[in-house]
Amino acid sequence: MSEAILERTTFETSRELEFFTDKELKMQIGHDSDLWPIALLKELIDNALDACEMAGTPPDIEIVIDADSFSVCDNGPGLPEETMLRSMDYLVRVSDKAYYVSPTRGQMGNALKAVWAAGFVANERGVVEVVTGGKHHVVTVSLDRIAQKPRMICEVEEDGFVKNGTLVKIHWPDSSGRFIDPKARFYNENWRADRLIETYAAFNPHATFQFNGKVYERTDPAWQKWRPNEPTSPHWYTAETLRDLIAAYVAEERRHGEKKVKTVRAFVSEFRGLTSTIKQKQITANYSGVYLQDMVKDDDIDPDFVKKLLADMQAASKPPKPSVLGIIGEEHLTKWMLTHGDAAEKSIRYKRVEAKEGPPHIIEVVFAVRKDDAGRRILRTGMNWTPALGDPIPTLTRVVQEMRIDSHDPVTLVVHLARPRFEFVDRGKTRVDW
Repeated sequence: MSEAILERTTFETSRELEFFTDKELKMQIGHDSDLWPIALLKELIDNALDACEMAGTPPDIEIVIDADSFSVCDNGPGLPEETMLRSMDYLVRVSDKAYYVSPTRGQMGNALKAVWAAGFVANERGVVEVVTGGKHHVVTVSLDRIAQKPRMICEVEEDGFVKNGTLVKIHWPDSSGRFIDPKARFYNENWRADRLIETYAAFNPHATFQFNGKVYERTDPAWQKWRPNEPTSPHWYTAETLRDLIAAYVAEERRHGEKKVKTVRAFVSEFRGLTSTIKQKQITANYSGVYLQDMVKDDDIDPDFVKKLLADMQAASKPPKPSVLGIIGEEHLTKWMLTHGDAAEKSIRYKRVEAKEGPPHIIEVVFAVRKDDAGRRILRTGMNWTPALGDPIPTLTRVVQEMRIDSHDPVTLVVHLARPRFEFVDRGKTRVDW
């Protein structure tokens, strides 16, 4: 008997589905589905803090977790409706951080996309509420599997509850069990919600956090760090990252049907230390009246132009000192240790290292022996003022092991790293190329 032959069909799969399967969303978020709620909560808090800082407002962040939802509310300028709508287009990534080399809490442009998709993928029903700018948006998410596209239905009504800032509420079954109840199967001891908020409080002296009624007060409302909307330094760029930024500007102009908008001089003026018209004229002497789009060569940005421009910009400006990134400081971290670290006061030790070679960075470490000598090690790590979920920097883990700080030791160790940009090797921001 001759066996039947399968005539295979070559199927086409839309990229709009990248966030709408369990496998794909794990890669986007960087964690298994049991940890999606805590990862999404972290992304929402990151966005809230960045928004407040861009508005120059000491952040007030309220986190509420109830039986079937969790939410984050801030006192920032509000989420622009255009940004929210663009984030629902799964053919593109939307980010105002991706191409700038600047110390921010996020840079991938996939946080809101994961917020819309995760509830549907995990629970087969996705509902997200967004209240901002006096409007209440209720977004219901489903999937058209035949057309291979997400179906986003957004109902909008007037709402004066959140006059300033943004409230994002994600409906998720058994949220209390996942975040709070230690008896629930979803509960994760290492990254429960209160510990996440405690760690945010450690790295953000200017912010007040409220979590289900408990308040984590700011210790210094005037504390300063590098804000997301501050001009970036040319010393933080390589020829490749500067080329990518210029190309992104040109692509955005073309996308909007604009022939030529940004001149080379206007581009130079956006960088730290180059606001002087004299410096701008010197750097762009050979590019008077020249637009960024004029520097396109063979469908790319002219590499010789990029190299010379970067060299001239760096020569005309001073490298920022590492301290301008933002120092959390011994006083604040000591207070945190006494309040949240169960620290014996006399055992507290603080150390700060500022590195100028290569990309500037600051490492702050605070250590203490715990009062409860039967307790286990508390280890809190963070990068650019946000807690690290998991183990993004294996080098740090090796150092802790070499210092023989074991998991059963009754100590508290907090480590924070700040640098202009962390290069993540995955979209979930779980591992850093260090």
